[in-house]
Parts: sequence; structure tokens; C-alpha cells
Amino acid sequence: MSSNRNTDTSSNFGGKGWLMIIMAGIFFYFYSGTCTDGLNTIVTNFANAHGLNEAAVLAVTTPANWIGLTGSLFWAWFIEKKSIRTGALVTGVLGGISYMLYGVVSTVTGFGIITTLVNFMGWGFCWTVADALIANWFPTKKGLALGWATMGQNLASATFVLLLTAFMGVAGLNGSFYLMGGLFIACSILVFAVIRDTPEDYGCTPDNMSPEQLEALRKERASEKPLKPFSIGEMLKMKEIWKIGIGYGILVMVTVSLISRLIPRLIMSGWAPSTAIASMTVCAIIGLFGSYLTGWLDQKLSTRVASVLYALWYLVALILCAIPTNNTIILFLTIFFTGIGIGGIGNLFPSMTATIFHKTDFVRAMAILNLLTAIVRAFAFVILAFSLERTGAYHLSYGIIAVLDVIAILIIWSINDKPKRNYEE
Repeated sequence: MSSNRNTDTSSNFGGKGWLMIIMAGIFFYFYSGTCTDGLNTIVTNFANAHGLNEAAVLAVTTPANWIGLTGSLFWAWFIEKKSIRTGALVTGVLGGISYMLYGVVSTVTGFGIITTLVNFMGWGFCWTVADALIANWFPTKKGLALGWATMGQNLASATFVLLLTAFMGVAGLNGSFYLMGGLFIACSILVFAVIRDTPEDYGCTPDNMSPEQLEALRKERASEKPLKPFSIGEMLKMKEIWKIGIGYGILVMVTVSLISRLIPRLIMSGWAPSTAIASMTVCAIIGLFGSYLTGWLDQKLSTRVASVLYALWYLVALILCAIPTNNTIILFLTIFFTGIGIGGIGNLFPSMTATIFHKTDFVRAMAILNLLTAIVRAFAFVILAFSLERTGAYHLSYGIIAVLDVIAILIIWSINDKPKRNYEE
């Protein structure tokens, strides 16, 4: 395969291509809502409804994430054996059912078990199914395609908490879980009906290439030796696997730490709950632009450069969050800097993986990397709970995470982002 990088930033994905992006966006939406953004209200409301300690409920999400991330390996194996399309149906439907089960538990342990199930399914429908779909359909424009698809995360930040709050008003806390889970199941069935594993299944071409472009690419590849897939053992010996896993894992942790506690942190700063919830919507709307911008930078400059710029931007957001103040200007700046970055990591992490690994190895590489990034990601809740327990606020946690963000910048900049080659001898 040619090593020349495609810097075309036009979004000419074709009708079917856009349909795949929208369907992937639905899964990004529900992952962000059920596993990240929803925690803004779920943790507090669940604790209050059942007379539990909020810090204890928040802390249990860490082991739940660690156990749930095993879904990355399982679902990668599942879609390799079955198909992306079948994986979409199974993980989506089970994800909806798992979310409903929040309505039948009332203890910290029960909350942890259900959160484990929700995350287990989330690593399937989002970080395995949606990412593999985009990698298959857009091998050279994955960054830009993901920039659009990850807007689903921004939309979740803008609407999921509002929708969940509305459901609570109609059906109570437990009823809101049943309604949201049912909506997720319905959307998963829609995704299953629409998507296809490859563009060829729909009579289309990768990246919406013209027949002439596709034929030229096939001729170029005809002279190449066939690729031999990497084994799990071979991948684990690669420095890039560990650099991606730790570096991007920290960036995922930054995103989770900023988003999952945004509303409670603003309320602690003196904002009314309604204003804090509305700010989440504003943050997410800003993020729609940020998601596209990240994809554009990815396509134009390279995933590595875009990732470093992204991490530097987030460093500013973390520093602002670490300032113990109720100053309105600083709080608004926090919302702006956080909003721009919401969708970026969902773009950059799989894009870097697809850059280095051929689509033959993408699902297997993502299975390992999802595991590594999730281990790092889960420490967000440990650090947040520690800060809340020790100081009654989150300022200390954001100072700690800012230092980790700098470490992520150094790790990502050192990544060798040239495609791996593992030819038959």
C-alpha cells in the first residue's frame, strides 16, 4: 500500500457513506450518554434516592470500568467470528437491557454490577463496532469520518442529561432507566437494519472513490506481498501499542474527568442546577465544532500532530478546573475549553490505531488498546472520588490530571506513526 497520506479534507463520503457515519454516531451517542455524560445525574440521583454515600457510588464505577473493559476483547473476537452488523445488534440490544437494570438495584454493590454490564456492552457497540465500521468504509479518510461520527458524543452531552431528566419527571428515576434503555434498543435495531460491514456490500467503494481511483489503487496493491495478520503476542511486543494505550488512555481519562463531573462541579461553584445542566448543552454545542475541527486537523496535519494540539488545549481546561474559584468568567472559559475537546478523543484514538495498523489488524489491535486505555481511563473516578472525599471538591483532582496530560503529550509525540508491515516471507 502506498505510504502517501491522504490530506483531502472534503467530506464527499457519498450517500451510503454518510449513512454509515450517522449510524456510528448513534452508538457514540449512547456510549457517551450511558457511560460518561449520564453519570452527571445518575450517580447523584441514585445515591440520593437510595440513601447512599455519593462518593462511594462514584468510587465503585472504577472497578466496574475495569471489569467491563473485558468486553473489548470479547466483542472483538465476536465480530471477527460473526460480523460487525451482527455485533451491532447484539451489543446494542444487550446494552439497552443492561441500562434498564439500574431500575432494579438499590445498593452500591448493585450499582457497581450494573455499571459493569453497561460498560461491557459499551466497549462492544462503540469502541469495537462503530470504530470498525468507520475503519472499513473510510481507510484513508478515517480521521475526517470520525470527526463527523463522534459528534454523537457531543449531542449526548447536549441532550442526554436533559432527556434523562425529562424521563425522570414523567416516570421517576427507575422509569427513566426503562425508557432510555428501550430507546437504545429501538435505535440499535435501526442500526442493524441499515449498516453493512463493507462498502462493497452496498455496491459502493472505500472512501467513495471513483471507479478509476479504485482501479488504480487495486493495480498499485497487486504488486505488493499479501499482509500476514499480527498475532496478539506480536502486537504486545510493539512499543507503539503501549504508547497508544497509555498516551491516549490518559486523554480519555481527561475527557471523562471533565465531562462526568461538570454539572456537580458547577453546582458546587454556586450555579443553580438548571443553569449547570443548561451549561452542559452549551458545552456540547461548542463541541460539535470541536469534533469537526479535530477531524480536519487529523486529516490535514496527521493524527499525531492533531493529538498533541488536542492535549495542549485540554491542558488549559484542566488548569482552569484546578483553580478554586466561583468566578463566572473562569467557569465560562472552562465550559468553552472543555466543549471543544469533547468529541476529539473518540476520533483521534481509533484514527491513530487505523493509521499504524492495516484494516486486517484493526479490530484485534483495538481490542488490546481498548483494554489498555480503559485501565488508564478508570483512574479518573479514583482521582475524582479521592479529591471529593479529602477536600469536598474536585480542584485537587484536576491538578493531578493536568500533570498526567503533560505526560500524555510527551508519549504521543514519541509515537512512530508509520504503518506497520508484516509481510509473508
